Amino acid sequence: MTDDDSGRTSSEEAFALLGHEIRLDILRAFFDRYEPVDPASRSEVRDRRTLSYAELMAATGMEDSGKFNYHLEKLRGAYVEKIEGGYVPTASAIALYEAMVANRPTESVLVDVEIDEGCPNCESELQGQYEQEFLTVDCPACDLFWGATYRFPKNGLAVREGNGVYEALYDRMMYHVGLARTGQCPSCAGVTSCTMSRDRLDGESTPTVEMTCGTCSWLATVDIVSALQFEPRVTSALLEIGIPLSESSSMRATEEVLPDVTGQIGSDDPFQATIAIPHDDAVAEIVVGDGLDVHSVAVT
Repeated sequence: MTDDDSGRTSSEEAFALLGHEIRLDILRAFFDRYEPVDPASRSEVRDRRTLSYAELMAATGMEDSGKFNYHLEKLRGAYVEKIEGGYVPTASAIALYEAMVANRPTESVLVDVEIDEGCPNCESELQGQYEQEFLTVDCPACDLFWGATYRFPKNGLAVREGNGVYEALYDRMMYHVGLARTGQCPSCAGVTSCTMSRDRLDGESTPTVEMTCGTCSWLATVDIVSALQFEPRVTSALLEIGIPLSESSSMRATEEVLPDVTGQIGSDDPFQATIAIPHDDAVAEIVVGDGLDVHSVAVT
């Protein structure tokens, strides 16, 4: 069996466990009373999430204990754990519940999102569109603004509007990019890899990085500054060339820098590339290798 086959089998088994209404009723019973509590009060957290066998059975409306026990046992391990005093949902069950609340499955339609923010390059009003759970922010008036397209849960639109949507999208993207930069998938906690596009290391194009997870379907393609800006030496260099630290992780500051950022391959074996980030008559030069490892940072 290949790794892909193994992952597919695990996914199929996980979904198959939920393929019965009684099992879904058991899980619903936990979350009908689910509410956030102080994470410092561990005993209280456990108490609120614990249901007895009788409480779970009553929640399903079943009277046949044998049939109920059969379905409960099917959930044991993957979605339900037995502890002293009853049963609790596992992290997998909680993740399913949180995903359901975040995405609230509905018909996917194209929605225009009002963005009360000007393009960092031409100051035209930015445009937002939401389709198939992906939020896109771009500038209809110029080609310099990179913009962004990233998966954004429906709940994020329900509780925000205007510039709050724009900021939330970027913060979410950069949080996930920063985590993926460390080698951890923001979706499944699997191992991520970072690959620079060799075609864009031509001394003229803005270098990009593709981040992919070896376990799930998560991937992101970002500009080189977004991929590197949280590395301490790069953050310090951005500050030194005149990009305020408070702005180094903002879309506006990053987008203003991007049109002039270039990269060139220094060697193929081992692979090394030099990234040049000019700003305010200064240049930050970052030498990176495979996997986006930073070898050196210099400001001239």
